[in-house]
Amino acid sequence: MWLVGGSLDDVIKEVSRALGDKDFQEGLMKSGLNNQRKVAEILSSHPEILEAAKRVTEVKRESVRRLGELVERAVESLRRVGANPYYAETAEDAREIVGKIVGSGSIVVMSKSMAAEEIGLREHLESMGNEVWETDLGQLLVMLEGVKPMHNVAPAVHMTRERAARIIREKLGIEVDERDVEGMVAAVREFLREKFFKARVGITGANSMSADTGTIVLVENEGNIRLVSSLPPVHVALVPIDKIVPSVWDAVNVALVQAAFAGFWMPVYISLITGPSATGDIEQIKVLGAHGPREVHVVLLDNGRMKAASHPF
Repeated sequence: MWLVGGSLDDVIKEVSRALGDKDFQEGLMKSGLNNQRKVAEILSSHPEILEAAKRVTEVKRESVRRLGELVERAVESLRRVGANPYYAETAEDAREIVGKIVGSGSIVVMSKSMAAEEIGLREHLESMGNEVWETDLGQLLVMLEGVKPMHNVAPAVHMTRERAARIIREKLGIEVDERDVEGMVAAVREFLREKFFKARVGITGANSMSADTGTIVLVENEGNIRLVSSLPPVHVALVPIDKIVPSVWDAVNVALVQAAFAGFWMPVYISLITGPSATGDIEQIKVLGAHGPREVHVVLLDNGRMKAASHPF
C-alpha cells in the first residue's frame, strides 16, 4: 500500500481508499496481468533459470548464516578498492551518514531503491535543503504524486496512462498526450537529462554485492542507474546487508534471477561497480576520478537485519 508504518486504523483506511479507487484498480489489473504473462513466458522459454534460482536460494541461505563474516569481508574489500564503507546500525544512522556526505544545497539524483524508501532518505535530504530527484520513471511519478511506491520493481504499477499524463502535466508543467506513452517517456527523459548533468551526488541501491571484491551489482532496463552512478562526481550506494553474498559470481547470479522473476529477461543493463573510476594511462600511475565518480561511498544498512538473521528459518 501507500503506507509505511502507522496504526491498524491507518492501514484499514488506506485499504478502503484503494478498493474504492477505480483508476487504481484498473491500473493494477492491467499491469499485474501483463507481468504474469511475461514471467510465464520467460520461465517456459528458459527453464535453466529455475535451476539457477535453486542455486541462488542456497547461496542466500548460506549468506544469511554467515552474515556477520560477510559484512566484515565486504568492508575490507571496499577499502581495498578505494571506496569508503560505512556500517549503519539503524535507519537514523544511515540518514545521518548520507546527510553528512551530501551536505546541503546540492542537486541529488537517485535511482529506485527500496532501502532509501525504508529509511526515508529522499525526504531527509530534501529537509536539509537539497534538490532531490528520483530518476526511475515509475518512482518519479509516485514521488510527484506524493504517495509511496506500490511495488518494489514497478512502483507505479497502479497508474493508468491517463493518470501518469495528468501528473506530468500538473507537476512538471510539460504538456503530454495520454495516448502517446512513448511521447510521455521522451518528455520525462528530456526533463531529467539536465538534472543528471548538474547533480553533485548520485544515490543508488544494489541488487546484490560481493563480499570478496566489494563489487556492487545493479540491474536495470531504463539506463538511469548508469547515469546516476557515473555522471555525478560522488556516488553513494545504500546497500542492505542482506544483499551481500560471498563472490562476484554469486552476486551476478542473484541479480539475474531477480530480473527474470520480475519479468525482465535479459535485462538491458547489468552494471558491476568496484570502487571509484580510475585511469592509469600515464606511466601506469593510478589516478582516481577519470570519467566517472571520484568518490564512492557504500553505506551498509542493518536496521534490524543482523538480528533477524540470527533467528532460525
